[in-house]
Amino acid sequence: MAPLPSLRLLWPSILLAITAILPPALAHSHINYILINGLLYRGFDPTGRSGATPANTIGWSTTADGDEFVPPSNYSTPDIICHRDGAPAKSHAPVKAGDRIHIQWNGWPQSHHGPVLSYLAPCGGSDGCASVDGAQLNWTKIDNSAPALLSETGGPPGNWATDVLIASNNSWLVGIPAGLAPGPYVLRHEIIALHYANKPDGAQNYPQCLNLWVEGETGGGAAVAAGATEVLPGAGATPATKLYRATDPGVSVDIYKTLTTYAIPGPTVVSGAAPVAMAEQKMVSLSRGDGTPVLVKGTQTVAFPSETPGGHRVRR
Repeated sequence: MAPLPSLRLLWPSILLAITAILPPALAHSHINYILINGLLYRGFDPTGRSGATPANTIGWSTTADGDEFVPPSNYSTPDIICHRDGAPAKSHAPVKAGDRIHIQWNGWPQSHHGPVLSYLAPCGGSDGCASVDGAQLNWTKIDNSAPALLSETGGPPGNWATDVLIASNNSWLVGIPAGLAPGPYVLRHEIIALHYANKPDGAQNYPQCLNLWVEGETGGGAAVAAGATEVLPGAGATPATKLYRATDPGVSVDIYKTLTTYAIPGPTVVSGAAPVAMAEQKMVSLSRGDGTPVLVKGTQTVAFPSETPGGHRVRR
């Protein structure tokens, strides 16, 4: 009788078989914080691993406590707006038109190739974006990480925008358009992972929302008009539930086949936007201290009350 092959020789085949029957991993990532001109502002951690959420977070809360994704079958539901049960933060990060925002993700899996996208939506409420209904927001794309698929050197799946993000310490730079009017906005930042996009309902969207207050030249400035939908004149805007379709070629795609081009999902980037070039995404932004988020009161802002170790708020 012929000798049985050793387990050592069979082990690669066993691993492949196990991998084939395992469901996709659920836990992935979220935005930990953002840096604006060296000042740090906290995002929302849905997992709770970083402790209690600070009251002055600028990140929208969600119930995606396993860092799950939104599948194409939910593109027409509120989940795609600012993730599952997304609810607005009370505070806003002050930023000036023309600034760059350093967005820091809590890691990103190497295998999860895809585009990195950013959108803006104005809020016209008396408290800025603190109580806005996400379903009423209309989004304008300001960055799509074009060309998203940088090259296929060495063969598929190639080198993607997410690889650039990983190489830059899991972070991405977003340029705020220079022509943006003062006032409150929501920044919707998103990664679409395509490693299962060759399967039905396989693409994985990770939308994250952050509140911003765009300052005027003197730090104030009239808020954008109530009901405003455009971030720039003639920009146009789209509800999040109409951004993508499951049949879009950039959503239903096999990245393990040789691709000559990749059709980035969603609308085109607005004229007047300021996407940060891929080569500049390698820049490293370092924190020099905590920023002071603001509360919006009509057309003005006040510093968000800080908290002492005993839990008491101190007004600045």
